Amino acid sequence: MTRFRWRSPRVKLLSILGALVLIGNSGVTSPANAHPCGLDAACSLDKRVYRAKAPENWDGVTPLPVLIHFHGWKRDSKHPLKNPKVLKAINGNSALLVAPEGLRRTWDFWERNNRDVPFVRAVIEDVAKRFPIDRSRIYATGFSYGSAMAWRVACDAGDLVAGILPAAGTLYRQDGIDCPTGPMNVMHVHGFKDNVMDLPLGPDGNPNVAVELWRRTNMCAQEPDHTETLNGHTCLTWSTCQSGKEVMLCLHERGHIVPKGWISNALKRALERYQLGEGAFSHADEPSAATDSTSQSN
Repeated sequence: MTRFRWRSPRVKLLSILGALVLIGNSGVTSPANAHPCGLDAACSLDKRVYRAKAPENWDGVTPLPVLIHFHGWKRDSKHPLKNPKVLKAINGNSALLVAPEGLRRTWDFWERNNRDVPFVRAVIEDVAKRFPIDRSRIYATGFSYGSAMAWRVACDAGDLVAGILPAAGTLYRQDGIDCPTGPMNVMHVHGFKDNVMDLPLGPDGNPNVAVELWRRTNMCAQEPDHTETLNGHTCLTWSTCQSGKEVMLCLHERGHIVPKGWISNALKRALERYQLGEGAFSHADEPSAATDSTSQSN
């Protein structure tokens, strides 16, 4: 006959507490694990959403640099998490991907005091509750309208990001824009044949006009200090700006695309050289040069 052993309430309580400790040690109760903001489940924030994805090689403890990726027009926050180029960038550079979602799948980057910059700030604060992040190494990128949104965040919330790595989209009428949060490290890539968000050119076809806002904000010279190669593209580089920041304009002969390898190589360079609270880069570092110049749309 089976005998049942009576346990006192104290013993039962200790058993329950022990089980809870084991569960806690397994990591199951951490916010990031309990409510993942991944492809299948978005994070809700004041009636809006974003998604996040940690790099594959993350140990779950080390603070992560952050790549904010703004999707293009009529895309959504799922798109960056399914994009092989973006995933390669975060896995290869051990960065946390954060993908906010624009209302009606677009971004309100046209004017200052818009609805989206405060949303981006709120997203980062929420992300910091779910993941350990390195706030000195937060970067923004995006394609097309998402690129212009990265420009707007850099201009209006420059205290939030250490640099931007946008592709194929700028703010219009740059001569009438001032950036209240000051200088910014910029690596912008654009195609001469882009007929969706055209590469801004001067009357004589001078491409320097494309980054006029950042040259002025960073107090750079009219002409670049030198050219260098990044991701297989020729980049006009202003590296002696009075702000101590750096401006790069990388050019290619194709249209409205994100060049293959751009996000990975630009993020690698940013991680090596750009941090909040510091200047543009360490002059001891040589510019990163990549040979992969194959281009694909995003």
